Amino acid sequence: MKGKLRLLSLLILYLLSLQGVSAQTPFCDNPNKGAFVLADEDVCVGKTLQLRNQKHGGESIEYVFKFDKNQTDFPATNQRTFDSSFVYTEAGPYTILQWGSQGTGFVLCKDIVVRETAAPNAEFTTCRDGRVRLTILDDAIYRAYDEIEVIWSNGVKKIVKKGDALILDEVIPTNPSATIRGLYNGNNCDAQIKSKVMSGLTNPRSLASIKIKRVQMKDNGTAIITYDAMEGIKTEVLKAEGNGVFEKTGKISDETGGEKEVTITGLDPNKVYHFGLVSIDICDNPTESQVVSSLVLKKGTLVIDESNNLVWDAYPDPVNLLQYQLLREEGPTFIEKESVYNGSDRTDHLDSQLKCGTSYRYTLIASLNGSVKSYSAPITLEPTFTAPGVIRLAEVSVESDNQISTVVSLTGVDGLTTLSNLIVERADAGSNSFQKISPDNNTILSYTDSGVNTAQTSYCYRFSWENTCKQASPPSDVICSVLLTNNVQDMSWTTQSPFTGQVESYDLIRMDESGNIEEETSKQLDHKQAVDLDKDGNSTFKVRAKSGGMVSYSNVIAISGNLIVWAPDIFTPNGDGYNDIFLVKSYFADEFRLLIYNRWGEVVFKSDNTIDGWNGSVDGKPSAPGYYTYKIEGNNIKSGSFSKSGSFLLVR
Repeated sequence: MKGKLRLLSLLILYLLSLQGVSAQTPFCDNPNKGAFVLADEDVCVGKTLQLRNQKHGGESIEYVFKFDKNQTDFPATNQRTFDSSFVYTEAGPYTILQWGSQGTGFVLCKDIVVRETAAPNAEFTTCRDGRVRLTILDDAIYRAYDEIEVIWSNGVKKIVKKGDALILDEVIPTNPSATIRGLYNGNNCDAQIKSKVMSGLTNPRSLASIKIKRVQMKDNGTAIITYDAMEGIKTEVLKAEGNGVFEKTGKISDETGGEKEVTITGLDPNKVYHFGLVSIDICDNPTESQVVSSLVLKKGTLVIDESNNLVWDAYPDPVNLLQYQLLREEGPTFIEKESVYNGSDRTDHLDSQLKCGTSYRYTLIASLNGSVKSYSAPITLEPTFTAPGVIRLAEVSVESDNQISTVVSLTGVDGLTTLSNLIVERADAGSNSFQKISPDNNTILSYTDSGVNTAQTSYCYRFSWENTCKQASPPSDVICSVLLTNNVQDMSWTTQSPFTGQVESYDLIRMDESGNIEEETSKQLDHKQAVDLDKDGNSTFKVRAKSGGMVSYSNVIAISGNLIVWAPDIFTPNGDGYNDIFLVKSYFADEFRLLIYNRWGEVVFKSDNTIDGWNGSVDGKPSAPGYYTYKIEGNNIKSGSFSKSGSFLLVR
């Protein structure tokens, strides 16, 4: 009970001592300092560490031997001990905390380093002929010591210092072994340092990790072979051409490990070579690596404007092949732009949509199992660009009184490459003064001309185009607009040829009110079409003129379907064959009725159609000359029912 009260008192005193100190202040930063020393500065794993308190008058002194010096909260109960001795089981840096009371709480933190005492890790390899190899592993235990002591079973002693080779070879014909231990300068922890005896007949370690990582062929016939080497193992690069046998290259690595790079010159970049490695262990056992082959990338025979055709032979080892990747770099600085093709089942590629006057450098990459890559020698190609040919397919269409649309097609044009600028020129009909009306850098094949007056003037157009090389085609043949006119009784259109060449034919196109084509009539070279109101009413018309691939569409006119009624104001039924019948003309009447009255209002004639007219007789007897009246009634789809009255003169 007394001990608990003293601890509680200590805690209260300590908390009071922290007044005015931030809650985030590390515990070790308490201004009231404790005092202790290490009885022995030689702190080792497995050796008892004894502390000596030097805080006179201190009470309830406790220690924490593995304290986080950045800790801000109170040490947990399971961290604290009244015992001033401790044994560390792992090497490394530690912080020791002392705390207690002396009227107020006091704290002291001290950093120490506990030295390693475990035996270094190593590999022991023996051969049947007595050769022995000890390989010290470069790990945390090795790095903790100043030196490593090796004593062979034949009495030979070796001291390995920092920077020395970690591979030791010896010849011990009978019962080979080696004892290995770490050392510190000044014999620190000497009594605690453990040793390890390496012995027995063990096979050499696997050399499977020694492998080619990359084969890179240069266009000057140099191959760069990059591979992973192993400490203490010599590795030589082998080479074979085509289907030939492997031969030594004389390129042998030293016995240091890590990534190695070997350069082989005098090769033909247009031939396939195979590269491999042979590594020899301490017992002279050879291990061969996976073979990696070079690639040959060539220009293909397919010639297409604005494209580069590339071909390559299939990789000789399809089992290990994962994919091909074609890398394209764009000049003049050959900055990598994109990977344009991935796939393992292709041996050709067509790179299209390239820039005029630009060189492109290509490298083929084969990705293999095990993160291995093979690079072909780069090849540089510049695409072919043929001068643009004349545009032979174009249309001109009158859309309204102040608008004409044009559209061209580059189909079949010689030298078809990327369109850089379509040039549209216009001149008044009869003039050869063409002016450019399209915007600069125009890449749209259609153009609308709004600066026209089609009711008064015919306009002529011609077209040319530039490719990305700024090469321009010659101007196309001329296409002029066609003006279609409604003359009531007939339709007529421009008699001048709308083309540079001869007109092949004119076609009259009849459409419904929604613009759907109902009928096309070839007019050959005629320029006129009679209007049949009964047939052509409620229709729209336009004319199409053709000359080769050039087409000109006229403006659109409409034949109204509104009611038309016409009655004569005089007729002469005298039998001379001219104007002998009073006949009413009616168009677009769905229902019709005609009544004729004499001067006394009596009906002298009636008809329910527009075919039958009055011959001037009543009951077979000629009617008297003079004025008569008529009334016409009927119905029209658009305007509904109608009625019309009037008078006419009968003359004999």
